[in-house]
Amino acid sequence: MTAFGLMRQSIIHVHHRGDRGVDGILRLIELAGHDGAIEMMLSAMCDQIASITGVEIVSVYVRENDRLVMRGNVGFPASAIGATSLAVGEGITGLVAECMRPISAAHAATETAYKHVPGLGEEHYPVFAGVPLIGGGATIGVLVLQRSDRPFATDEVTLATALGAPVTLAIERRRASALRSARLDGISQSGGVVLGRVAAIPTATAFERVARDPDDPQFERGFGRLRDDLSRAMKKLANASEPAIGAALDRLALALCDARLREQLAAVADRPSALRVVAKEYARASQRLESRGLQSTHAELELEELCALLGDARTLRPGGVWIADRIGAYATIVAVGRGAAALVASDAITPAAIAIARAARLPCVSDVSGLFAWVRPEDLVAVDGETGHVLVHPAPSDIERLRQAR
Repeated sequence: MTAFGLMRQSIIHVHHRGDRGVDGILRLIELAGHDGAIEMMLSAMCDQIASITGVEIVSVYVRENDRLVMRGNVGFPASAIGATSLAVGEGITGLVAECMRPISAAHAATETAYKHVPGLGEEHYPVFAGVPLIGGGATIGVLVLQRSDRPFATDEVTLATALGAPVTLAIERRRASALRSARLDGISQSGGVVLGRVAAIPTATAFERVARDPDDPQFERGFGRLRDDLSRAMKKLANASEPAIGAALDRLALALCDARLREQLAAVADRPSALRVVAKEYARASQRLESRGLQSTHAELELEELCALLGDARTLRPGGVWIADRIGAYATIVAVGRGAAALVASDAITPAAIAIARAARLPCVSDVSGLFAWVRPEDLVAVDGETGHVLVHPAPSDIERLRQAR
């Protein structure tokens, strides 16, 4: 190996698990995206910060109007969370929020700004450091570290300020979610209660990326992926007796094996209007072959869904709440096979799709007005298939109620 190669080897160092500081910071960032009660999330973050810094007490105060309310803590009695509050400017913690700068004190109780809070036991941890949590140019909270000995050095205050960044992110994320919290009303089509992240079923234009060349391996992988989804769905629906379900499974199986259809789709992949022409022609052919009949509009929707699903490789994950304007049988079959948590449509869901969802016990809600105005991919939503309600960024109390119902 050359000297240059040896030098390059010596520069690279992978920081594996076991480094308390690095592991703790990465865990903080992960916790910032967690759902559930804010008190639980912030207390878990306090625990990580205590581990990183080696202090006995860590608290997070969240600004709520003109007060700072303790919403996270490690070291004090659990009863202090939610019950301890200070006005902005009150006590040393309030002073941190008011001046928007870090403040430290070697013996907090001797300072003029100090305010005693009965029942906390702060007197055992007189060494204080507080850093402001700033979002949008204003203080949205305060991170407080306390210990029994040794004043905080400048580099420790710097570290505390840096550790406040993920906490700020967590609080801002919750506030942004709260601004978009809503209860949307729809029509229940299949019962069940679930909580999950939103995944939008793509439109047929997603097909353009993979269908320009029918010999492209990615093109074939799309068909292979859907065949696997179909196979899993058939196993889950093996005991279904509704004729519409068997007919829909047969139609998708035939479409995935139809070489002529594949060629036609590839030929018009970059022309959505031409895709609709192919869909209509295929729908008419399907009706001639389908003894039970199928509405032409439904067949067109199914073929559009086929194109969209062929173009999707990552967004429609297991456990997600899949949403679309309209939902047909093909999307529902794939949802069953891939393990979606629920289906929600802003418009209609076809009768065959409803039959499949009910047989698979997949919660399903249609006609949800304002769905795409309120909901974005990766949003947390609760779907109540019993009532037809869709909760966008549900409150912790709603989450707990739905978990108990589930």
